[in-house]
Amino acid sequence: MASKKKIVAIIFGVAAVLLGVFHGYSEVLQGNVAPTSIIINAVGGTECEPNCFPAMTIIPNFLVAGITTIIVGIIMLGWIAVRLNDRQGGIVLIILSVVFLLTGAGFLAPILSTIAGVLGLSIKKE
Repeated sequence: MASKKKIVAIIFGVAAVLLGVFHGYSEVLQGNVAPTSIIINAVGGTECEPNCFPAMTIIPNFLVAGITTIIVGIIMLGWIAVRLNDRQGGIVLIILSVVFLLTGAGFLAPILSTIAGVLGLSIKKE
């Protein structure tokens, strides 16, 4: 039977991946355009009102940043599903969370996946 910590870690991790992949998808929709700064709006470009979905990326192209974010999200989802219970599973998830942040997954998604990684570290190994 899965522990409560593992279930909560999986829920946080999957929520983070879904949110981050939505950011990536929204960046892909903006196309082959260079962002004006490291802080971007995943939805709506520079002119958006309440639902901008702010993010941060070190990749100087919305299309490439979005595709990279989606790929990192898929890797994270696979890691959560298969390797979160491993001895270093939580550490790797935390590292992937930093990569997720730097590719354009927003700010909330990496926070949620970091929490999932910390919970993954505290799961008793059976």
